[in-house]
Amino acid sequence: MTMRQMKVAAVFIALLLLVVGAIALWSNESVTVNRPAVQRTASEPMKSTFESGRKNVALFFLASDGNSFHEETREIGSGATTTEDATRTLTELVKGPKGGSLAPTVPRDAQLLNLFIDSSGTAYVDFSRGLRDGLPGGAQGELYTVFSIVNTLASNFVQITRVQILVEGAEIPTLAGHVNTRMALPPQYVF
Repeated sequence: MTMRQMKVAAVFIALLLLVVGAIALWSNESVTVNRPAVQRTASEPMKSTFESGRKNVALFFLASDGNSFHEETREIGSGATTTEDATRTLTELVKGPKGGSLAPTVPRDAQLLNLFIDSSGTAYVDFSRGLRDGLPGGAQGELYTVFSIVNTLASNFVQITRVQILVEGAEIPTLAGHVNTRMALPPQYVF
């Protein structure tokens, strides 16, 4: 192969990579969450957990368009601790949406086995194998499952800044091969 042929081949490969990269960038669709800004004013008193015995939580489900999260508000019984409230919240998430325009993100066979929160703000959520085995497949489905769990906890509890997903008490590299779950994940509302 002559020097001229090698240069032509190198330019051809560079152009091919440029075209493939451009196609990959343009084909990615942005995923957004309709998250209303809710702020408590200083004059608005916070209800005591023991006064009401109930609290509203926002659960993240898949919208009917299949490309965005939408919140569904659910009322849960207030527990004595944040861990109890977080456990009740995830139990509601696993039950799925009540609204007909939303789709579940967590497989129904998934059972929450344990949940605890460490002092650095990481919530460790331990699910049964049903979480991994019940996923319908695909990168997008796995992404929505993982971040519906993470976003639901982080948006409802200021003490939780990251979520580590466990299956049967063990760290797992991924649920279905697409999202890295080896480490605790912060909330992510836009993909």
